Amino acid sequence: MATIRDIAREAGVSVGTASRAITGNGYVSDETRLLVLETAKKLRYTPKEKNKNTKSTHCVGVVLPDISFPFYGAFLKYAEVELARHGYKTVVCNALGVQGRVSEMLELLEKQELDGLILNADVTMEEIARMERLPVVSFERLLGSRLPMVSSDHRQGGQLAAQELFSCGCKNVLLLAVKHGNRLFGDFRTQECQRILQEHGVRVTVAELSGAVMSFKIMKEQISEYLKLYSRTDGVFTDDVMAYCCLAEAAAQGIRIPEQMKIVGYDGNELTQITSPQITTVVQNVPQLTRHCVDLVLRRMAGERTAEEIIVPVEFKKGGTT
Repeated sequence: MATIRDIAREAGVSVGTASRAITGNGYVSDETRLLVLETAKKLRYTPKEKNKNTKSTHCVGVVLPDISFPFYGAFLKYAEVELARHGYKTVVCNALGVQGRVSEMLELLEKQELDGLILNADVTMEEIARMERLPVVSFERLLGSRLPMVSSDHRQGGQLAAQELFSCGCKNVLLLAVKHGNRLFGDFRTQECQRILQEHGVRVTVAELSGAVMSFKIMKEQISEYLKLYSRTDGVFTDDVMAYCCLAEAAAQGIRIPEQMKIVGYDGNELTQITSPQITTVVQNVPQLTRHCVDLVLRRMAGERTAEEIIVPVEFKKGGTT
């Protein structure tokens, strides 16, 4: 059975354009609409039957843990641009660890006050069951086999970080991670880094910080305590924000970077370019991540029940902290 993606590929247009031409929701030129409809007929495409009361709001929700953190802020920026390119407005929900916020967004979706949802937040099993029937795409969250998910290749990221720390001669590495209610594909970067380093005889300590709302002040205080507690640490792997905190706390505690301690960040946020020294980091391709998320949610909105998993490669960027 042909899908919206098949039609888009055959007609040489985007998935969003194909969806708008078939559903009649949003602007498409007459010429393009005719091309898409002829292609759909040629491929014998059968759209999913919709309730006669179905309406389109031209709005897609994006649920993120906390957009005050640079990575989520960057994701939101690119998601909004990509959705606008397809004729949709963005409705933002900062989950902030507050119970009920995801359910509120799902209610908007069920009431057809939203057309689709891109989600990265802790959810309950009941909420997962509701999402399976709705046009929802998971960003990073492992929410079962019935929901599509987009994520960076965090196994590759963990391998890159481990290779850098080991090649720099680190013997006692501290892995700083964030604990969440649901499993994230991002957890694999810590697991993979730990596995490779231990295989090379490196001593590894994993310390988890709460995934609930955390101010930068509290994060800095916790990292300061960890660096004092694990005083033999000569290498750290964590996300960019915590890497910055490590850099600042190392200076406060008289630890020379990179002579006495190496630091590898993760995400590729712009802040890594303005620190001194610049932070060595593993870079996520945020524009590509958002393109895939938007593509999948448009396909779910068009009636496809795709549950595919899309993994986007990462890149290593050498800085002055290793």
